[in-house]
Amino acid sequence: MKIKRVKATTIGALVVVFAAILMAVVPSLLATHDPLEMDMVHKLQGPSAAHWLGTDEYGRDLWSRIVYGARTTVAVGFGSAALSALLGIPVGLIAGYAGGITDNIIMRFMDACQAFPSILLAILVITILEPSAVSLIITISIVSFPAFARIVRSNVLSLKKREFVEAARAFGANRLYIMFRTILPNCISAITVEFSLLAATAILLEAGMSFLGLGIQPPKPAWGSMLSYANQYLNQSVNYMLVPTITIFLVVLSVNLVGDALRDWFDPMKLK
Repeated sequence: MKIKRVKATTIGALVVVFAAILMAVVPSLLATHDPLEMDMVHKLQGPSAAHWLGTDEYGRDLWSRIVYGARTTVAVGFGSAALSALLGIPVGLIAGYAGGITDNIIMRFMDACQAFPSILLAILVITILEPSAVSLIITISIVSFPAFARIVRSNVLSLKKREFVEAARAFGANRLYIMFRTILPNCISAITVEFSLLAATAILLEAGMSFLGLGIQPPKPAWGSMLSYANQYLNQSVNYMLVPTITIFLVVLSVNLVGDALRDWFDPMKLK
């Protein structure tokens, strides 16, 4: 019955997300040119048979650079979401299950993390670690993991008094078993939704940081840095600006739509 409720927009979003992942995994099969190959004779050209999306200021093929740039974007987006989950889930479990002063201390620390301006924190971490995909993943994860902690904590608070948890206690299960084997599996739906939405946010943050020069450094292709350089040639080639802009927009929108679809899928109030 659920399959009939899948909307066309969700299917389209899944196709875009799958295409982005495919580009990240096997870029050499999809790219038509070497993303670093320069051709100054054909710089800042519009779409053509030779260059499907046109060329940049060095005559490099934009389609190929978009394809190879997907590797960084997908790695940072999903890598940041995964690391945020790895950090946030145990924190949320401990805070929600322990309660009391432990919960208050942990949550106030989460408040402090979220209150600190993310861009300033990103600049600090990137300055220490130097710009790279790994630095971006660490930076975005530090900014984002409190959201995971809050989601898990709220679920734990509603679950820890349920009958199946009380039954586990009655059978002599220790706290770790109850938290990770009894409560955590019942939080998977909320975690899955948060993961997908955070991946979209991480993709935007990666693009923004690369745009500011804090992300992937040239000549390696990255969608944010492509947008930054395209801004300098807006009067000469609008196409150069549109290509990375539309790509970022479509991927972020699609990941968000998939996250919304997952939220609807797991929401029992919408299962009719």
